[in-house]
Amino acid sequence: MDQPFNEPYDAVIVGSRIAGLATAVHLARQDARVLVVDRATFPATTVSCPIFYGNSMAMLERLGVIEAVEALQAPKIRYYGIRVPHSGIDLVTRLPDSHGRDYAYSVRRELLDTAILRTVQTYPNITIREGFTVRDLVWGNGRVVGIRGRQGRGADEIIYAHAVIGADGKRSLVARATGAEIYDRVKAQTCIFYAYYRNIKPIHEPSAIVYVAADRRTGVLVFDADNDLTVISVGIPVEDFAQARRDPEATLERTWRSIGELAERGMHAERATPVMGQAPVDSYYRQSYGLGWALVGDAGHYVDPVTGQGINNALRGAELLAEAWSRTRRRADWMSALAEYQRQRDQETRPIYNLVAFGERMERSADMGIDLGTPLFRAIARQPRQAQRYVGIFSGATTVAAFFNPFNIASIMIEDGLRYQLPQMAFGGSNRAVAPAGV
Repeated sequence: MDQPFNEPYDAVIVGSRIAGLATAVHLARQDARVLVVDRATFPATTVSCPIFYGNSMAMLERLGVIEAVEALQAPKIRYYGIRVPHSGIDLVTRLPDSHGRDYAYSVRRELLDTAILRTVQTYPNITIREGFTVRDLVWGNGRVVGIRGRQGRGADEIIYAHAVIGADGKRSLVARATGAEIYDRVKAQTCIFYAYYRNIKPIHEPSAIVYVAADRRTGVLVFDADNDLTVISVGIPVEDFAQARRDPEATLERTWRSIGELAERGMHAERATPVMGQAPVDSYYRQSYGLGWALVGDAGHYVDPVTGQGINNALRGAELLAEAWSRTRRRADWMSALAEYQRQRDQETRPIYNLVAFGERMERSADMGIDLGTPLFRAIARQPRQAQRYVGIFSGATTVAAFFNPFNIASIMIEDGLRYQLPQMAFGGSNRAVAPAGV
């Protein structure tokens, strides 16, 4: 949609991936005139090997893009969980229903993002400019009033807007230019290397499994993805990053092949993509609004990707930001409306963010010889109903508060003691292997 010369847009959104596009749709439906800019031209990859669940698909449906996503024909992942072979923990089970879907998808970002972008660019009130690099923000009277950038190698131009929204990821230019500060941080424990492979032997249904290696601090994510590919992503301890980055291909291959089951599944594997990676990135909350600007998606809040929450947080953040925008159209003050947006975002994402912090504390305790995690997860794995409730945390079917409350944890441990520990003590039995929770 063409914009009249020099007339400011209602919103300029920097970043045209999922957070930016979702925000654009929600604002355009409120009759806002929206420009979305991105330095990339699509299809374009980014460092991400995502998984998303029924709760995310419900939001994609509300955006009107779910048909484009489903047309990519990724397998429906119905098995999800954790395997810790050296500890006998097999917590892999069926995903519970979440918003009418009991499955997840894993799709390469260059396909997923392009499918959504091509659909959204047909919507009224939305203009998308690919290959446009934002170089700075434009200020006036103490507030952001636009962006300065250029198309390709062209001359700089200024584009004015009533609001500039940064949907430009962890290294957000909008965040840097506004001085947006991080006010909560959890130190990263791992760096990431991943690639997509062909000929990884599947289990009996499409699955997404996190394997934990014998060192307890190395994880391997294995997701069945689009086009008969399987993504394998390894999380390497932070202290090993300097060495690992010298040869990412060898690091990736050596790590996942060190796990017996994966080595067998990948006996005939062929790597189909280059190895990509990410240095250690802390989880954080960043100040996400100010006069004339806001942040959405990873620009404002980032959580360890092992949680699989990136796409869901981006989509939900866009909805919350649009609700705040709606309040400003009803004469609410911008700063108070956006403060409520940030408060709601933090409140909804905090439980899983706190799980990351809790896991980091448990790792430190284990390093000191106090292993609290293994007994708990062994007990969960031996109780199919609880195992399914646990994996439901990540799909939105179970709340963190409902699962990790003291009463539920106590009931899990008591049940495990009655079913496994006491009989062994009474009859002198030895520890037996953990029965699979769903596979």
